[in-house]
Amino acid sequence: MSDPVRAHPTRRAALAILGAAAVGGALTSSVEPQPTRSAQSVPDSELPPDSNIQTGIRASDDASTPPAPPAPPHFESDFKMPPIVNGLAPVITRVTTKQPVVFLTIDDGVTKKPEAIDLLHKYEYPISMFLTKNFVQDDPDYFRQLMREGDFVENHTISHDVQMSTKAYAYQLAEIKGMQDYAQATFGRRPTLFRPPGGAYSNVMRKACADAGIKAVVDWETKSNAGHMDYQYGNGLRPGDVVLMHFRPEFAADLAAFRAAQLAAGLTVVNLERFIGAE
Repeated sequence: MSDPVRAHPTRRAALAILGAAAVGGALTSSVEPQPTRSAQSVPDSELPPDSNIQTGIRASDDASTPPAPPAPPHFESDFKMPPIVNGLAPVITRVTTKQPVVFLTIDDGVTKKPEAIDLLHKYEYPISMFLTKNFVQDDPDYFRQLMREGDFVENHTISHDVQMSTKAYAYQLAEIKGMQDYAQATFGRRPTLFRPPGGAYSNVMRKACADAGIKAVVDWETKSNAGHMDYQYGNGLRPGDVVLMHFRPEFAADLAAFRAAQLAAGLTVVNLERFIGAE
């Protein structure tokens, strides 16, 4: 026979156990599982300062767009083009300026090497080309490839007669005007500058230039030749120097010599025509 006093507490204990289990199950079923936050769900305010993670943007998206190249420096011209006086075109051998600039001019057009195009595009040098009709007329497209926006073809006569300055006015006018007409028809612009073959000029030549619509005769005081620099004054490039080069087999060596001198002098190559107002 069982003890009636001990039976009642046992039932209460069993009921207590069942009630606790029911409450525990209810609590467990009411708690939602917490999701693991991905990198994309982290608010921007919680990101460390140097983090590349942005809401909805992959880090690789930032690297796909390269930064824009810096704008080339701009120099205000402080040079005033000399006027035509008494029917004679002015002569410029060097541009008087306080700006840290230098001008690259390339003559003739005899040798047409692809590497010249590659090198000039690589360094992004603005150039003025003083071309001779008889040297370029077999392949004018070569020189069109050299012309960036803003580069110009100028006048270096029809035949490159180095004795031209000593000859009659009519002969010189024909040499100059003939190249004016050819450049206009071939390259779409009438030259404004003239370079004498061999560098020699006379008043007769200056008059022929003015009568042909030329604004100035352009000579030089420094040149790159045979892979090294030649200076008429000093031993380095100066602001405003007009540098002479040629389309020759040694073009790469000449350009390398010029580039070394230009960088050593801390000068920037700029467009001659725009700087002196001869566009």
